[in-house]
Amino acid sequence: MTIQQIFNEIENLNDQNYRFHLAKPSPDGAPLDSLISSKESWLGWQLYKGGSKERFPNPVKYIFSFAQLSGNEFLFGGIFEILDRSGEEYKVKYTDKHNDLIGRVVLKYTGKSGRSTVFTPSRVLENSEIIEIYRVPYKGEKFCGIENINHTYHRLKLIYDNNLEDWKTALSNVNGIYLLTDTKTGKHYVGSAYGVDGIYGRWSNYIYGIDGGNIGLINLRKEKGEDYFRENFKFCILETLGIGVEEKNIIEKETLWKEKLLTKEFGYNEN
Repeated sequence: MTIQQIFNEIENLNDQNYRFHLAKPSPDGAPLDSLISSKESWLGWQLYKGGSKERFPNPVKYIFSFAQLSGNEFLFGGIFEILDRSGEEYKVKYTDKHNDLIGRVVLKYTGKSGRSTVFTPSRVLENSEIIEIYRVPYKGEKFCGIENINHTYHRLKLIYDNNLEDWKTALSNVNGIYLLTDTKTGKHYVGSAYGVDGIYGRWSNYIYGIDGGNIGLINLRKEKGEDYFRENFKFCILETLGIGVEEKNIIEKETLWKEKLLTKEFGYNEN
């Protein structure tokens, strides 16, 4: 399908009035996370004016915005109107054009881009197609498999906040040994999950309680603050164990991983 077939109500989709913004991850974060997190967070990705030249030069009035899903696939994030250019940032607002398609339409862009994220409509129309329309707005990534979990706090929080059933089902039905990594220092924390809701339930203690009730992480939170944890910690799973495995055996496994990774000597494990 072409863009014109899906967004057929838009008039004057030309190089003078519009620019396409195909937002990609930057040091400031991932646009996809912002898109599914809140309207305010996603709007912030449209404000930057650029360095030596404006990203959306006069007389461009509208921003046709997408967030990178993966590779050359982008998820529709709405159409914005530029209200003012006089400040250090653009002042923009959501329009009411095709809001029902936000988070649902997937664009595949096959043209050359390099590091560019802003393109004229003529270039995008010539080098893209609509490859999928979701029945409901995208709320987060599909479950990637236990072995592929290596998620930041923010990415995992989106999964929990949106109550993604495939993640909840997979992680609620396994106990196991997990690893938290402080990406700023390289220090680790090894923990175990057992009981109600398995790993899913245990990780919720970190997502919403920050330190999970662990002494070493409690001390870190007191010293560095909660935002340090949110900005620097990643989650992965070292080993999964069946729901029927006895608690004492799980704790034995946890102890072995602490010894292997030296997390009592060089990490955040206090016992």
